[in-house]
Amino acid sequence: MMKNRAGLLALLVLAIATILMVFFVMPRISDDGKDNAPTTASGDAAKTPASEPAKPAEDLATVATEKMGRLKAEAEKAAQALVSLFADGKVPAAEAYAGAKAEAEKALAALAALDVPEALEASLKETMTAARGNAEKALALLKTLPSDPAAAGAAIGTVVDALAGKAVTAPEAPAPQTEAPATTEQPAQAEAPATTGPIVPRFDVLRVEPDGSAVIAGNAEPGAKLEILDGDTVIFQTEVGISGDFAVILDKPLSPGDHSLQLRVTGKDGKPVTSEEVATISIPENGNGNLLAMVTRPGEASRVITAPETVNQADKKARVPAEETPAAQTAEAPQATAEPQNEATAQQPTEATKPAPAPEVQVSAVEIEGDRIFVAGTAAPGSAVRAWADDALIGAATADNTGHFVIEGTTALAVGDHTIRAELLDADGKVLVRASVPFNRPEGHQVAVVAQSKTAGAGQPEAMVPLDRATFETMRGSVGKAFGILQGLFADGKKPAAEEVAAARSATEIGLQSLIDYRLGAGVDSDYAQFVTQTAARARNALEALKALAADADAVREGLPKVAELINAVLEPLPAAAVAEAQTTAEKPAAQAAPNASTAPAAEPQAPAPAAEPAQAPTETAADAPKTIEQAPLTESKNTVIIRRGDTLWQISRRVYGLGVRYTTIYLANANKITNPDLIEPGQVFQVPHDALPNAEELHRKRLKGETID
Repeated sequence: MMKNRAGLLALLVLAIATILMVFFVMPRISDDGKDNAPTTASGDAAKTPASEPAKPAEDLATVATEKMGRLKAEAEKAAQALVSLFADGKVPAAEAYAGAKAEAEKALAALAALDVPEALEASLKETMTAARGNAEKALALLKTLPSDPAAAGAAIGTVVDALAGKAVTAPEAPAPQTEAPATTEQPAQAEAPATTGPIVPRFDVLRVEPDGSAVIAGNAEPGAKLEILDGDTVIFQTEVGISGDFAVILDKPLSPGDHSLQLRVTGKDGKPVTSEEVATISIPENGNGNLLAMVTRPGEASRVITAPETVNQADKKARVPAEETPAAQTAEAPQATAEPQNEATAQQPTEATKPAPAPEVQVSAVEIEGDRIFVAGTAAPGSAVRAWADDALIGAATADNTGHFVIEGTTALAVGDHTIRAELLDADGKVLVRASVPFNRPEGHQVAVVAQSKTAGAGQPEAMVPLDRATFETMRGSVGKAFGILQGLFADGKKPAAEEVAAARSATEIGLQSLIDYRLGAGVDSDYAQFVTQTAARARNALEALKALAADADAVREGLPKVAELINAVLEPLPAAAVAEAQTTAEKPAAQAAPNASTAPAAEPQAPAPAAEPAQAPTETAADAPKTIEQAPLTESKNTVIIRRGDTLWQISRRVYGLGVRYTTIYLANANKITNPDLIEPGQVFQVPHDALPNAEELHRKRLKGETID
């Protein structure tokens, strides 16, 4: 019993202690924790200002400067890494080039996106803005580089220059096509001080992307205001630096469609000067498809400057030296081809030239625009030709290396009958032979009349044969010269730069392709036609062998011997059976008239007034009358155009069909006259179909891929 009481007492004490703990002690501990919490929080709050003081303005400038320095260093490092791949003329592997280009693009994009806080002082803001602007320019140039490392190497340096804030001059990559026009213009500019003439702005670089982004570089009067015109609209303006070189990136991409860009500068005298060159650009819809950018200049064949990366390598090569190589060779190539022919025919009796069934000068077409008149015709290459409308002197010109000429002047011709006379002159300005052709001037501001190829006489079709041959032989000479340059790059164990090899190689490929595409006119003898066909087949073999070589210089060096054998076959002399008398007839006047190019045109401005010349004509006829060729009357044509200085198929197509890309319609309609759609000659007369071919644009794409169109 006592034991039970003691146990119950112990339990009671334990229960009381538990109650006290639960209801009194634990709540007390909880209340103490709550009382301490505000103190801790307030203490933390009090500590925060002390540990994180407000950031001073100086720190903002420091952070911005450090960020700019870091991004700039990364961009410079990436750009230099890309450049180093091309050191000592090396051409990197495509994978290495693509990787380095991607890294450089990433680094430049980061610097181009640099944020410039408004709170910074003016000098720092200016520095950061300049760094960002340089990165934007460098990035734009980087994006325009071709994907092929062999074609991109020469232009890599412009990216580094732009990033460093230097004035970006013409990249070396397109130099083969732009340097030649530049050097031909320099003498004229050197003489400028004597005449105080203005410096005409020019294009050196034109790079266009399918989305319309464009980079334009060139040269203009230092310190002048430069405007880029698209038609009549100013799309960009800046000030030319003290060097005269400029490089700009258009603020807004060009819209899809055709564009015609010109440069206009306004100097200190306030007089605007517009470039003679015109950049014609076609931007595809939605950034997909084919684009074309070409530059035309009066007196020179159009030259294709750039095209999108979707264009294959063959086309990219074709646009570099296609026009410049023939231009540099016209004085030399005819000599190389003409001499063997003269040797082959020198043993023939002079009677070969006495019978003259074919005229040495011929009027092909006359085009009239108001009071302006254009006379196109053919004569022996290098001949000096003078043209008259009735008794009014129109002007004079020299037949080009293909035998075409175009003479333009101003004279008012009323509706009705008139006569055009074209006279071939010797070195003293004496008339050697004259072609006379009547025509009836139709009503209208712009009209054209053309020669009747079928009824002009039996001799006239043959008169065109020597011109066809001169063209073909000039083309063969161009191939030989271009390939000779390519071989010379490797002479004596030399290791040429990648851009040199690319330029000479592409010039050779272009020449071979021209021979493949060449079509003879009507009336050519079978022996010569067979020779042309055989040469075209050999040119195709040589072109395939050359294109099969890798892009690096070592591969080209190893493959040259085999290609040389094929090129030699292409340049094989004309067989005796193919040397016709008509060619001898054409070459002899050419040799006689060669000196006339400088003397006859120089004497022409001193000629008496048009009324005085007819007084000489009767005397000339009575005493020592030159041979006069009476051509059949010219007939009106509503679908004929005379090619003038600076004309291109692209521009004609845009004017007639609304889109330049439809030029293939005109090309195919005149295939026997056009050896290269990008190189048409002043004085040629083309038929322009009323409607464009339904597949004209598809044919253009085929041609860009290097495929033959017919």
